[in-house]
Amino acid sequence: MTTALADNPLLIAANDYWQRTVVFLKRVPLIYWRNLLLFLAAFWICNSVGGLFWWLVPASTPLQPARLAVPVKEEVTVSRADIDISVLQELKLFGDGGTAPVLDVAESQLAPALDGLEEGAATTRLSLQLNGIISSTDPQSARAIIADGNDQQLYRIGEEIAKAQGVKLAKVLEERVILDNNGSYESLWLYSEADFKQSQNNRNRYTVPRTGGRDPNDTLAQAPSQKKTISKSDMPQSVSDVVRFSVHRENGEMVGYKLRPGRDRKLFEEVGLQSGDIVTSVNGREMTDPKQLREVYQELKAATEANLVVRRGDEDLQITIRVDNSGG
Repeated sequence: MTTALADNPLLIAANDYWQRTVVFLKRVPLIYWRNLLLFLAAFWICNSVGGLFWWLVPASTPLQPARLAVPVKEEVTVSRADIDISVLQELKLFGDGGTAPVLDVAESQLAPALDGLEEGAATTRLSLQLNGIISSTDPQSARAIIADGNDQQLYRIGEEIAKAQGVKLAKVLEERVILDNNGSYESLWLYSEADFKQSQNNRNRYTVPRTGGRDPNDTLAQAPSQKKTISKSDMPQSVSDVVRFSVHRENGEMVGYKLRPGRDRKLFEEVGLQSGDIVTSVNGREMTDPKQLREVYQELKAATEANLVVRRGDEDLQITIRVDNSGG
């Protein structure tokens, strides 16, 4: 068997090839083997260092989109029933739209806000003076003449008082106005306490029936006449220093302005006026419309004469007030 293997041509060829290879390798100089080993060692070191680097600093991986679970659609068969809309409408689940009241926004917001403001409103300590009132059942038409020193203006509800930051006119009553002083409601009175009591007494004492359709010319003809002249030096800086007024109504209708003295009571009495007098006409113009106040006020500022028809008790008086420009 050994002889058979030895005679095998393949083995003989392989043996010859191996011997020639060994002879060839023996002929290779030793320096080449050393360089080869150095190259392999350097390659192994570089590969190890690279692997260590990427192990310490891993490469950034791109964000993968999140996998969302897709809901399983279930087909549900719903039987359709006929709905009678008219039945639902008859139930009026949300009220009756056809009969809903149509409100004016300004009035609907203003009415609740003004109701009861005067209750508990203490007398204000502000240095303001109420010189005139035009009260009205319609809050939007109410006016008040308020002075701060020499500055006197006509205000409507909601307007801020000049030189009084944060103070607004909140409500107009017959004898006073209510001020909104930065959220605190205060009363500014037209009358002092003494004048208020006197005004109430005069109101109770003078109950005069009036007849409609009266000719103003007849009133002037029948009224006793009083003429008063004052010198220019005695003229006050403002009409409000002499007289203050408020709208006077009878049976719900305006008939004139009720007067009371201002700071200069002496001059008020010298021109023939008394507290509680009701001015029904100024220079032939009947005082039956609150809107005339501004026009009359502007006329009197430049006028040197004023013809007043004053109701005092049950009689009408004609008072003429002249300013003597020649007076020293």
